[in-house]
Amino acid sequence: MEFTAHAVQRCSQRGIRIQQVEWLVRYGIYTWNRGAQVFFFDRSGFQRLLLGLSVSERQLAEKARNSYVVMKGEQVLTVGHRQAVFCTSKPGSHHHRRVDWRHGQTRAA
Repeated sequence: MEFTAHAVQRCSQRGIRIQQVEWLVRYGIYTWNRGAQVFFFDRSGFQRLLLGLSVSERQLAEKARNSYVVMKGEQVLTVGHRQAVFCTSKPGSHHHRRVDWRHGQTRAA
């Protein structure tokens, strides 16, 4: 797994560690967005992660619970913290779609 300079900067700014990124990719699920994979935890994936962790690692995992990782191939493009609604189009675009992260459903803006 290779990190872009942008991803390293975002990890630093948002307090997301490389270990947390690895957990998201290994135990999380993903959706496709603009040709890239967006990894995040669903309930079952997060429970599978917690089974093999020590107490100190569980605290780190809890901090990663609402994080996401954007990857294209083997390259990490960016990381961040999820919100309930994630806008998949840029501001000013004519086509606005919103994806409800909890259910993966698309709804009109």
